[in-house]
Amino acid sequence: WEMSRNHIIKLYYDIISPYSFIGFECLLRYRVVWPIDVVLKPICLGGLFKDVGNTPPVKSCEAKANYMAKELQMISRHFGIPMNVPKNFESFVMTANTVDACRLILATQKLRPDKAEEVSRQLFDRFWIDNKEVKSDADLRECLKRAMVDKPDDLMDKIHTPEIKDQLKKNTKEAQDIGAFGLPWIQVNKAGGGSEVYFGSDRLPIIGEFIGQSYHGPLRHLSLF
Repeated sequence: WEMSRNHIIKLYYDIISPYSFIGFECLLRYRVVWPIDVVLKPICLGGLFKDVGNTPPVKSCEAKANYMAKELQMISRHFGIPMNVPKNFESFVMTANTVDACRLILATQKLRPDKAEEVSRQLFDRFWIDNKEVKSDADLRECLKRAMVDKPDDLMDKIHTPEIKDQLKKNTKEAQDIGAFGLPWIQVNKAGGGSEVYFGSDRLPIIGEFIGQSYHGPLRHLSLF
């Protein structure tokens, strides 16, 4: 067994973060054309904001919230992601609770690691395309069903275990320790040594340059939508 010769890219994300959805889709597309392994690291964005003293961007000022809603439509169009930004964008985000959704991803990583990506995608889809909550057991079970995960009870039971709750806190602290103040937060560990961190879903050209790869735009032909 030999170590992967690929560059390791850690994606810190939360389902509540629309730019995380874009970053998630883009990195997984780029895995096809770049020698990278993508490691998924769900965190609790609300906890991170509290710990570093940041405010949600939709709360920072009205003009920013209004622009953000428009910008997300432009960016998602560019990447071929059929995201729907709800009319009540601010309250949609501020009243949502995605903690159990992120715990579900962690439970999936433990019990069904082969399904962690698909479960993440179904949670993002439900929240940012269907604009439905990912909060109740029924919400989460629907996402597991769409991800075609058998034995969903095992995963649902695992969500509220100390192990999974601690793992979410640990991931959140790990992101904070490498400088995160918002999401997505991306850490790139180069195969030959050297590491850089990036904020946001639009840093792919810079990441490419860091690992000696060319940026090829949105790679819409690799979209799963």
